[in-house]
Amino acid sequence: MPYEDKEEIVSGTFYLLWKNNSSIKTNLKSYLASIARNCSYAKLRKSNIEFEYQELNNIENNVDIDKLLIIKEKINKLCQKEKELFSMFYLEGLKVKEISKLLHINVPTLKVRLYRLRKKLKEEIEDE
Repeated sequence: MPYEDKEEIVSGTFYLLWKNNSSIKTNLKSYLASIARNCSYAKLRKSNIEFEYQELNNIENNVDIDKLLIIKEKINKLCQKEKELFSMFYLEGLKVKEISKLLHINVPTLKVRLYRLRKKLKEEIEDE
């Protein structure tokens, strides 16, 4: 992500903090983290950044590429409905309410399906 985008996220975070200062009813640290995360997701969604395998080598974090490939393999083995749900929520960044409307599923049902999907993937990855 370019430096300018990072600056925009930070300034947007503090703008929202300033704007909603009177309505904050939670820990300031967690509130700032949530705003920063949501601003980052929004920026990534707008820019449609796609990561290629070669770009993964350039990531400064200690990300285990083998583990990422295992996760990708497990995701590819999911049934079509699960893949669609995973893609909409985690890759496209749609909110639960948006997915609920698109798939005509109740929000609580959708949350349960996402929970089971996460649990299933976690168990399969741990078995590896």
